[in-house]
Amino acid sequence: MELGYARVSTSKQDLTRQIDALAKAGIDPANIYVDKKSGTTTERPGLQALLECARGGDVIVVHTLDRLGRTVRDTLNLIHDLHQRDIGFRNLADPVRIDSTNPDDPMGQLAVVLLALFGQMERTYAVERAAHARTVATEKGRRTGRPSVVSDAQLAYATQLREGGATIAEITAKTGLTRSTLYRHLPPRQSETLTADTDPDEEKPSPSPDPAAPPPTTGSACPTCGYQPTTRRELVPHRADLATVWLHLDKREHLHKARHCARCQPHGHVVVVSCSRCGDGPLLTGSSSDDPPRPVLAWLERHEWTTTPELVCGNHNTRRRLDIEPRKR
Repeated sequence: MELGYARVSTSKQDLTRQIDALAKAGIDPANIYVDKKSGTTTERPGLQALLECARGGDVIVVHTLDRLGRTVRDTLNLIHDLHQRDIGFRNLADPVRIDSTNPDDPMGQLAVVLLALFGQMERTYAVERAAHARTVATEKGRRTGRPSVVSDAQLAYATQLREGGATIAEITAKTGLTRSTLYRHLPPRQSETLTADTDPDEEKPSPSPDPAAPPPTTGSACPTCGYQPTTRRELVPHRADLATVWLHLDKREHLHKARHCARCQPHGHVVVVSCSRCGDGPLLTGSSSDDPPRPVLAWLERHEWTTTPELVCGNHNTRRRLDIEPRKR
């Protein structure tokens, strides 16, 4: 039996062209599996369902080889696993056709490697072109990305409130913006730094004891860098920063939870993982995609979030409340 597979990278792209080509090749639409997810990962629901359904003697058909994956390693590993399971493979529209009837043919193996390499190169060039276009647009003063939901007046007001010592909760209440929107648009707090040609002893005189200084308790110290505020005015936003959960994803896709103050907060690419109901949620670093990767989804589920069909935190999780309420009775 022939099984079809079609994929696009984002939910806004259309699968019709690939599905029509597979249907014209004689594949039943009920046997065509689809994904709307990047090909840089093999953790795709449609692909996993296809691999579970395929049996020895079946043939998997794709429009082009890069629909299976965008990296040489993943594509070759996948085709090797199919060969080990006696599952065939063929493509429809690539310049070089792949015939699985003789998987040991050296020319067929060369064709697979070349097509996989071309697919990876195409993605690399597309990323570079997009990055260059964003850089040029920024230099010319043009804004890139989705239209902003924050006006300049709202942002200026939120900045003024934060500089005045207001907490994130107070800012969201007064501006009507969600916590995730504030973290996405507010510039990071500036911490005091010393340059190489600055004498630390001459940077500023030793401050006199502040009668409004908070008591030296370890509860207000940053668990990451150890910084502790010296004034009550600084303590309020400091504690608001420490209340935010940061998730750091390393290259091995291991997830680490941390708390940061304004002095040690990461200033690179930050993904806001927010509840669709209240807008609260952790901040993620180390991910190149704006969609939460699988380790983050697993972490959310362990903390009583619902991840499908949308992200909902434990406080607004209807399923969790239904499980708890009978116990209270």
